Amino acid sequence: MFLYDLKKEQACRIEQLPTIPLLNSLGLREGMNVSIKSHQPLGGPIVIQIGRRSVAVAKDIAEEISVEKIEKNIS
Repeated sequence: MFLYDLKKEQACRIEQLPTIPLLNSLGLREGMNVSIKSHQPLGGPIVIQIGRRSVAVAKDIAEEISVEKIEKNIS
C-alpha cells in the first residue's frame, strides 16, 4: 500500500521511502508512524502529521512511499 492511497485521519507506518534527500530533511524516516491530515484537490499534495508538525508531500512522491496501515491507539 502507498501513502497516497490512505484516507484522511488514517495512521500508517512508513515501510520504504524513495531515494529523495528532501524527504529526510522533512523528517520522514522508515519505521516512523504518521497520519493523513488531508488530500489536496486536483492531484495536489497530501498533508501528513509527523508528531506535532504537518508536512505536504507531492502526489507523485506520496505514490512511491510504501506504508503499512495501523490502527490508532485511543487511550
